[in-house]
Order: sequence, then C-alpha cells, then structure tokens
Amino acid sequence: MSIRHVLVTGMLFLAVFAQAGEHATGSKITTKHGSTQGEAGMSDTSEREKKKVKPLGESAAVDLSALDTLADIINKAGKKKIVYVGEYHDRFSNHEVQLEVIKGLHKKNRSIAVGMEMFQRPYQKVLDDFIAGRLYERDFLRKSEYFKRWRFDYNLYKPILDYCREHKIPVVALNVRRELTEKVSKKGIDSLSDEEKKEIPSDMDLSDDKYRKRLKEVFDQHGSRGRGKFDFFFQAQVLWDESMSRSVDEFLKRKPGTQMVVLAGGGHLAFGSGIPKRTFRRNGHAYAIILNDVDIEKDVAHYIVYPESGESVTAPKFGVMLKENESAVTISAFAGESVAAEAGLKRSDRIVAVNGMEVESVADIRIALFYASKGDTLNVKVLRKRFLFGNREMEVAVTMK
Repeated sequence: MSIRHVLVTGMLFLAVFAQAGEHATGSKITTKHGSTQGEAGMSDTSEREKKKVKPLGESAAVDLSALDTLADIINKAGKKKIVYVGEYHDRFSNHEVQLEVIKGLHKKNRSIAVGMEMFQRPYQKVLDDFIAGRLYERDFLRKSEYFKRWRFDYNLYKPILDYCREHKIPVVALNVRRELTEKVSKKGIDSLSDEEKKEIPSDMDLSDDKYRKRLKEVFDQHGSRGRGKFDFFFQAQVLWDESMSRSVDEFLKRKPGTQMVVLAGGGHLAFGSGIPKRTFRRNGHAYAIILNDVDIEKDVAHYIVYPESGESVTAPKFGVMLKENESAVTISAFAGESVAAEAGLKRSDRIVAVNGMEVESVADIRIALFYASKGDTLNVKVLRKRFLFGNREMEVAVTMK
C-alpha cells in the first residue's frame, strides 16, 4: 500500500490507496488531529512487548514528497462500478468530500446514482418525488420522516440532495426500517414476526469473525456488557449492512448501466466488512472505499481523506428537551442556555404550533427550526396547565440566537 499526501483547494487530505503487490503495515500513526493512533509514546521495550505492538520500524509512514489531488483520487476510484464514501455523520467536512466525489464522477458519467444510508426503503417514493421536483423540500422532510428516522441536522445533507435534485441524479434509500433494527438490537432476529422477516434479506452472513471482534470492542467501549446483548447488537449491525447491500444490488440489477456512489457511516464501510464485501458477494462488482478522518490501518480503505473543518450552516435550537406522546409534544426540560426559557416557556408546556404551523411531533418542530436563522423570532403557541382553571392557550415570541 502506498501513501500520499494531498493538498486541494485549501483542504488537507491524506490519501491511502492499495496497489498490486504492495501492503502497508498494520501499525498506526499520530494524525494532525491529535488522536493517538500508535504506540510511539511507549516508555520502554517491555511496555511495547506487553501491549504486543509491532516494532517502530514497521510503523506506517507518510511520504510527503508526493502530492496528489482529490481529482486524481476521484479518477482512480471512479473506474470502479461502486464508490463507497464514508462519513462521521455530524462532520460537515465529510459531506463536502462526498459531494465533491459525486460531482467529479457525474462530470465523467451522467449515468450515476447515489445510495444513502440516511433514508429508509419504505420512503423511496417520497425520495423519488423530491428528486424529480414533484415535492417541495418541507413536504419531503415531513413525508420521509427525516427528523424522526435520522435526526441529524439536514443542513449536513442538503447540498448533496440539492445537487442530485438539480441534475436529476437518482437517490436510493438504502436502509431498513429503524423499527426492525431497534427490535433486533434488543431481542434478536428471532423476535421478528413473519411479516417483519419479509422485509429483511434472507441471505444474512454472520460469519465475519474479524468484523465481530471489532464491533465487540466498540460495544465494550460504550460500557455495555453481556453475551446476549452483544449477540443482538451484532445481529442488528449485520441486518443494517445486509439491507443496505441488498438495496445497492437491487438498484444496479434494475439499472445495470449505472455507476453508484454509496454514502454511509464509516463503520459500515471500513475493511469492506459492512456493505462493500456483502454487495460484492451478491454481484461481483468492483468497488473502491473512501473514508474520512479514520486511523491508518492495513486494508481499512483504498483511500483516506482528512479534510479541514470549514464553516457550516446549522439550524438554531430552542434549547429544550421534548417529550412526544400521541401527537402531543411537551417540554420536559431546558438546556443550560435556552432561548425558549429566556422567552418565558415553561416545563410541561405543550407546544401546539410554531409560526402558525401545527405541531404534532418533535419532527414538526425540527422542520420549523430548519427554516429559521439566528435573529429570527418564532411565534410559539403553547397550552399551559393551570392548577384550577384548566389549560391556558398562549403565544410566546422566541428569538433565535
């Protein structure tokens, strides 16, 4: 494996790509982000032997004499049928890289599609209607249940969806229904009903021991314990992976002349264990994996990118904790600095409308906030409980900061 440093349009990249007959060591290094990825700080040989790490002479190193461009990387990866681009969901810079890959491939090949983990299969028609221009964005967010099923700030993905909509690039909802993965993570695959099992792939492969081991480390790091709990966690992860792989495969079978860019969390792509190898098992299509902001490890990806963090647009927040129960949304608590509390909203207030838009779910409030900016004043209608005289309807002006 050869390693190249990349400098492109003000963003710093580290690109790692495999070449025939070459392999990098499995040791890690320390990145510019300051995350410890190696054992160079060990005080003596005995410590290194104790931790069973490789000698420093076998550590991965970066040759800074060779500069490449992101465009070159896109050209190399673009020779494959499927290009996977990983992300940390909340990092805007990762999504900028994803969009750059989509744009680069689209310039050379008008027959591309984008598969997205962020959308679930039952909402494909909604996604199709939005890309085709038959739905306004607000209706798309509501009908796709984006804020209920994914929850991350839509500003992170808006530029990607806008580009696909502008150029009529098909977007494929890859994910299985959230209710299924949540149920499996708690009770296992056998807990699914016969009807629910019809929604999941029949050929799920649970035999990847290396993947299982990596996921066990993640599971333990989060303080979780118990064999049964981990088995269900692993089953849910594989269900997630296999479902997204199936979605990729089904689309490419329907559109065999199409190249696909797949956007998903890095954990679903690293080492190929999640989606890539499972899709290859289904159709044998060549693929490339591009990951963002991950440690350098042997075979973790074909390319790794470390984009500089830039400015991003984020939706303002009320600074409240909300409770949703049968179309009723109430305030259960406030954050430390809450514009809602400053404006006079109180715990147990039921929010019934924001700027005249009826509120039946937390998602309705998230949509209203998505279209607000700092400095805007939102009129929030609430029902406030009173001790003797029943609920009082009142309207509170909340200025966003």
